[in-house]
Amino acid sequence: MATDNLKLAPAPKIVDGLLAVPMDIQHLQASVIFDAAVLTASATATITFKTGIQDGCPVFDLRQTISTALLDGVPIAVTDLAAHDFGGGANAQMRIINRVLPAGTIHSLQVNYTVGPPQSAAGGGYPPNISWVAGPRLQFNVGFTDLAPARYLESWFPANLIYDQFYIELELQVTNTVIPHSVITNAVITVLGTNHWRLNFPLRSTALSTLIEIRATNTVQHQSGTVVLPVSGQTVTVDAWKLTTDAATDLTAQINLVKTMLVNNENNTGPYLHGNRFTVFFKTGGMEYEGAATATTGSIKHEAFHSWWARGIKPASQPDGWWDEAWTTYFTDMGGSTSTPFDFTASPVQLCTQNKWSRITAGGSYTDGNRFWEGMSSLIGNANLKAYMKDFYNRNKNELITTNHLEEYLLSRSGNPQVVDAFHRFVYGFPNPSATPDLWLKDDAADIAGNDNWAGKFWNSPDIWIRNNDDNGTTHQNAEYGQDNWIYARVRNKSTSVAVKHFVVAFNVKQFAGSQFNYPADFLPCITAASGFDLAAGSSMIVKAKWPKSQVPPAGTHACLTAAVITRSEHPANNKFVWESNNLAQKNLTIVDLSPNGFIIIPFVISNYVFSQKRLFSLEIFRPQKYPAVPVTLLHPKPALFSGFEKVQPFISGNPVKDANKDELLDCGGHAGEQQELTAAITDSTIHKASHLDIPSLQEMYFKPGSSAAIGLPVKANDQLLLHVKVQVPPGIKIGEQLDFDLVQRDSKTKKITGGISVQVNIVKR
Repeated sequence: MATDNLKLAPAPKIVDGLLAVPMDIQHLQASVIFDAAVLTASATATITFKTGIQDGCPVFDLRQTISTALLDGVPIAVTDLAAHDFGGGANAQMRIINRVLPAGTIHSLQVNYTVGPPQSAAGGGYPPNISWVAGPRLQFNVGFTDLAPARYLESWFPANLIYDQFYIELELQVTNTVIPHSVITNAVITVLGTNHWRLNFPLRSTALSTLIEIRATNTVQHQSGTVVLPVSGQTVTVDAWKLTTDAATDLTAQINLVKTMLVNNENNTGPYLHGNRFTVFFKTGGMEYEGAATATTGSIKHEAFHSWWARGIKPASQPDGWWDEAWTTYFTDMGGSTSTPFDFTASPVQLCTQNKWSRITAGGSYTDGNRFWEGMSSLIGNANLKAYMKDFYNRNKNELITTNHLEEYLLSRSGNPQVVDAFHRFVYGFPNPSATPDLWLKDDAADIAGNDNWAGKFWNSPDIWIRNNDDNGTTHQNAEYGQDNWIYARVRNKSTSVAVKHFVVAFNVKQFAGSQFNYPADFLPCITAASGFDLAAGSSMIVKAKWPKSQVPPAGTHACLTAAVITRSEHPANNKFVWESNNLAQKNLTIVDLSPNGFIIIPFVISNYVFSQKRLFSLEIFRPQKYPAVPVTLLHPKPALFSGFEKVQPFISGNPVKDANKDELLDCGGHAGEQQELTAAITDSTIHKASHLDIPSLQEMYFKPGSSAAIGLPVKANDQLLLHVKVQVPPGIKIGEQLDFDLVQRDSKTKKITGGISVQVNIVKR
C-alpha cells in the first residue's frame, strides 16, 4: 500500500452539487501502444485508490479524452467522470467520479483513451509532445512544467495532485515499425521485446516524479560514467543523452561536470535519495525529475540540485513549489551568500497562495523567492541559514513539505520572531493588519477575558496540552518517551473587529519544573511550532505540532511546556512573565498515580533574574481542602537558607523506587512513576537520576499542616536554586480520590505570585 498523505490533501468541497473528496492513489498501472502503421497511440490505465475519512465522490485528473471506463469492474458513463472547476484558477479543473463511495474503502478505476496532445495550458520551455517523423519514428516526451496547471503526469495518465505518493507501472510499446527506439527515463526498465518496455517507478513517486522520453535510437546519443558520492557512499551512474544533431554538447565533459555537482550537492545538503542512477537529457529548456532532468548545459547545475530540493524533499502542493525554486535559485544560481535586509514597507509578495486547489507555482519564485532568502540570510545569519536548511533536508528526507512546515522550522531553530513577519508579508502576501491584533491563550480556566497581568493560576494553562498521537484529542495526556507526541494550543482572538490572517505558536519544553518562565529566553528558540490562518475576530482555533521523539526527554524528567503566540504586528514583549502577557502560556503540571503511603519527589527550579538585588520569596503550598494535613516537604542541602518551616531533619532513610507495574512516563503534564520507601539505601535514581546532587546531604523541611502553608526563601539577584518537593499520601486515603496541590513562589514585597507548579495525585491500588 502506498503512503497515505491525505492529511496534506485539500479539504472535501461541494462542487456543482457533488461532495468532492480527495482520494489516495495506491497504484497506477497503464499500457500504451504507439502504432506506427496508423500513427496513433491508445492507452488503458487503471488506478487503485483508497477513499479518505468521509463518504463522497473521489477526485482525480486526466488531460486525455476518455472513451470508456469501468469503476470496480462495472461500466461507468464518461460523463460521470467530467472535469469541474474547483476555484483553483484557469485550467485547474479536476475530474470528479460521480459516485458516492464509502469512506476508507479500496476501489479501482479503469479508463481507455486515444493518446493525443494533453488538454493542458501551454507553457514551459520543453512542452509535452507526441508526434511521428519519417520512418516512421516516434517522438514522445511528457514535458512537465511547474509554471502551467495540469502539466505533470495527469497530462498523459490518470493521476492526482502532488500530495499523493503511489507506485507506477507503465508498459510502453512501439509497433509496426522496424526502426529501433530507446527510452530515456528515471524508471527501472525491463525490456520485454523489440521496442517494448516496462517502466517501474517507486512507491514514493508523485505526479511530478517521472521522466519519460521515447526517441528513435539513431536520433539520440548516450554515454555514461560513475561517481562515488561522499555522504551516502553509493556509486551512481550518470546516464547522459543528447540528440545526434547536437554538435555543441560534449557528453564526456558534461558527465564529469555532473559528477562534481552530485558530490557538491551531497556535501552541501545531504544524501542522494534516488538510487544508483542520475539521468539527464540535454535538450531545450529545463525540468527536474527524481534523480533526473532535462536541461541545457547552462541549466543542468540548477536542475541537478533539484534532485535534493524539489525531488528529494518535495512540495506538498503546487503552491508550495515556490520554496524549492527559490532556494535552488538562491543557493545554486546566485551563490548562496548574499544578505539583504527585508524592507517591511515594500509591497506584499505572494509566493504561496492558501488555495490548495491552485495548480501553478508562483512565477515570482525565482526572483521574489531569491530576494526572500536574501532577507532571511540577513535576518538570521548566512551561515545559520545554510546550516538550518541542510538540517531541514536531513530531518525530512523523502517527505512532502508545506510552506508553513518550513516557516515553523526556521522559527524554532533561529528563535527569531521576525521569521513570522517575513513569511507573513513576503511569502503569503498578506498586508499588515488594519489594527494591532490581540491573540491570547488562557492562563487558567477562570481566565475568560484575556487580560494581561493575570492574578490567577497561570502555571497550568488549559489552552495548551499534549497528545500521544495525532488524533485531535482535547484531553491532556502524559508525554510518552521514545515516540513522537503532539502539542496542541487553542489560540483566541480577543479583537471584536480584526481578523488575523496568519500566526504561529512557538512551543518549548524546559526540561525541569520551574516556578517562573520569562520571554524570550524560556520560549525561543523552541522545539516545535504550529501555524494557523484566518482566525476570525472573537473566535478561537486549535493548532498542533509534532513533538519529534528525538526531542522528548527521558522518562522521569519533570518538564514544563511553554507557548508563545506570534503574529505580524504583535510579538510578546521582552522580559515578560506568563502572567504579564496574554500571548504567553505554560503548563507546569505533574500527574502521578500513587497508592496509600506512597510518595513522589519532584525537582523544581526557582530563580531571581528580574530584580537587581536580593529578594525574599515565599514558597507556599496549597493542599486539597479535604486533606489539609497531607505531608508536603521541601528538600535542599542547606536548610539555613529557609525560614518559617516547621522543623528540619535529615532526609528520611529509605529508597523511593518506582512501582514496578508502571510504565516510565514523562511528567511534562504527564504521569510520574510512584515512589515507595522500601529499602535502607539512597541511590541516584531516588531523585530521577540526578547524579550531580549530593543526595545524602539533602535536608527535609516540613510545611505546616493546613490548606495553605509557607516557607520563606531569600534569593540573590541572578541566582537560581534547585529544590525538590515531596508529597506523601496518607495510609488511610480512599482509592479513586484525586488530590490537587499547587506550590507557588510569591514575592514577599509585592505579594504577587510569580510562579508555580501543580501536582495532581490520583490514588490507586498498589
